[in-house]
Amino acid sequence: MRLVQPLSCRARAAAAVLLAQAFATAAIASASADACPGAGAGSCPYVAAHIIGQRAEGVLRFPEAVAVGPQGDVFVADQLSYVVQKFSPEGVFETEWGSYGGGHGQFGPIGGLAADAAGNVYVVDSSHNRIEKFDSSGDFIASWGHSGSAPGEFRFFSSQDPTKPPGGGIAVAGGYVYVADSGNNRIQRFNLEGGEAIAWGTKGAGPGQFAYPRGLAANSSEVLVADDDNHRIEKFDPGGGFQAAVGSRGTGPGRFGFPYGVALDGAGNAYVADDINHRIVKLGSELAFQRAWGGFGSGPGQLAFPRALAADPAGDTYVADTANGRIQVFDPTGTFVRAFGVSGRALGAMTGPRGLATDPAGGLLVSDTVANRLELFAPGSDAFAAVWNSVAGPRPGFRAPAGIAVDPRGPVYVADPGRERILRLWGDGTFLSELGGPAAAGGARLSAAGAVAVAPASGRLYLADSGHNRVLEYSPEGSLLASWGAAGGNGSAGTGPGEFNDPASVAVDRTGSVYVADRRNNRVVELRADGSPLRAWGSRGSSDGHFFSPNGIALDGAGDVYVLDGGNNRVQVFDSGGRFLAKWGVRGTGLGEFSQPAAIALDCAGDAYVADTNNNRVERFDGVSGSPTGCIPAAAWPPPLDVAPVLRVSLVRRAGVLARRALALTVTCRRGCKILATATLAPRGRRRAVALIPIARSLPVALAGHVRLRVSAAGLRRLRRTLGHRGGLTARVRIIAAGPTGRRTVVRQSYAVAR
Repeated sequence: MRLVQPLSCRARAAAAVLLAQAFATAAIASASADACPGAGAGSCPYVAAHIIGQRAEGVLRFPEAVAVGPQGDVFVADQLSYVVQKFSPEGVFETEWGSYGGGHGQFGPIGGLAADAAGNVYVVDSSHNRIEKFDSSGDFIASWGHSGSAPGEFRFFSSQDPTKPPGGGIAVAGGYVYVADSGNNRIQRFNLEGGEAIAWGTKGAGPGQFAYPRGLAANSSEVLVADDDNHRIEKFDPGGGFQAAVGSRGTGPGRFGFPYGVALDGAGNAYVADDINHRIVKLGSELAFQRAWGGFGSGPGQLAFPRALAADPAGDTYVADTANGRIQVFDPTGTFVRAFGVSGRALGAMTGPRGLATDPAGGLLVSDTVANRLELFAPGSDAFAAVWNSVAGPRPGFRAPAGIAVDPRGPVYVADPGRERILRLWGDGTFLSELGGPAAAGGARLSAAGAVAVAPASGRLYLADSGHNRVLEYSPEGSLLASWGAAGGNGSAGTGPGEFNDPASVAVDRTGSVYVADRRNNRVVELRADGSPLRAWGSRGSSDGHFFSPNGIALDGAGDVYVLDGGNNRVQVFDSGGRFLAKWGVRGTGLGEFSQPAAIALDCAGDAYVADTNNNRVERFDGVSGSPTGCIPAAAWPPPLDVAPVLRVSLVRRAGVLARRALALTVTCRRGCKILATATLAPRGRRRAVALIPIARSLPVALAGHVRLRVSAAGLRRLRRTLGHRGGLTARVRIIAAGPTGRRTVVRQSYAVAR
């Protein structure tokens, strides 16, 4: 472990830039350079930090909630980003808010969205069984609800089937908020502040009963409920009086396959997101079938498990095309109008990564767990290079891949816990063999085996078989050699020497010693090469040397031990004897911050990588280890793919645009690019705008660049004359970015600014 002594802010930033210039690598400093991100006071454990695969604006990972505001703004939430995104009616990204957590303005999986006449947005935070209310810009207003079945309490998950996606549809109309309390099989109605709760419904298939209700739609005279497991739509008056129902299981007119969402247009027509039938069904004001459109696919107008929709005042419907990661817009006849949003399955993006490894050349392999694939990033640049998403063999493909280990001799091992197996692949992804699986007998059967490691000296494979509370040792040819742990030899958890309770990760040093992250015992266990216990350290807590659900472990060339303390959202470093050396990481979404990280690895240059699972990214920390193993030439690596640049654009300040005669932006290009930035300013609510002076410049790899678009003297006079005493302006920004290969990305954003 290399400890970098504290430097001044400017000295630290300068050091990072000099390293980048000297070695022609993408050493990425903190955008603010105000501190060593995530490390707190004292020594900085790394030289620089940067992000791989960070979500770009408008990226959607299984969108399951959509709402349209009174001004036509479109609000979208997906299951795996834990944010609400706001788009213009044309689909241009405007802003987002939220992060993973239980505080105000934080979310788990989101079950529903609605907007009221004032533009306020209501969010069903399904994980925390509550409703959160925001203004249209994302500023928190209020929250109500918690787990339970009393009035004002919610249960958005099914108690009978915990694997069901979270429920919780929501609608706002006539001064009321209606909520589908899915797990309690009822509808609750509140005033706009969350008070005056009334409820109706019980579990069943009769009139006014429900079987896991999901979507809701309402106007001043009626409430429609997507009664999911009963495959029907039910209609009520605003007080909960049953009026009608339509639907049964099937694919014909008037039939549904788990209707997930429902919407009403201004004429009283209903639109149903017919989930497993991959279509939208339009019903008349009396719930009579009118037409259906869609069909499974990814082309324009085709759908893949649509799960939410909303109608705008003109009657256009905005459909959450969930599995395709996009929003599609249709007119009232079902004619495709447009689509927007970038799929979280785009090359180089990732969703819930739970495993990673580096190869001897410094290349990075990442388990893109939710997308059931592996992504490869090239040595030195972290540029996306390749994807493995179809593996041959007796059972093709991955199912929730997790841990990865690279044998320098050639094979790559991938833990595939969804199929209870370990895949053995060549370095090009070609299938060699599998360990475990349904054909494995007795002690060779696996359960939730999600982490693997290869011994540097012997090539033996070590596996954390979490569900059986043991560590398994295999020969390089795949023969099971030994099983360690499992109190009593029957798979039971234990706390004694050499016993485990949910071992989550494993690493092996050059002497053959095996280190295990013993998750539920909140400790690290070191075993000798023969499996006998040598030492253990740690207990539950958050102080130095204590852990809360440690779930990742890695070693450097000096034998120092890097422990991913997942529950505490940090990395702790120890020497080989368990003596604490350093730490970094806090909960959050910025550099040096984590949200439920799941894996850690070190590369041959001494840099550390962390799979930041709930932030849907990998973080890299340069210069962590003072004992790098050294990298070999990367002759076998594929060249980086020709993918468009990924931009992040943010406004430096909203006020003082005319006083400073400039609109200031921060622009970051993940792979480095050339940009052309243009913008206009217009008084809020006016169409005539003043064009700002365009600017062209080059941006280095992932370093934040400041772009100042200036207002000409003539434009300044015109704006001041038009504004008078008002101060509100709308800035519309357009940035064209060209990457090294010439591929282009265009970003358009609108900001409310002041003079």
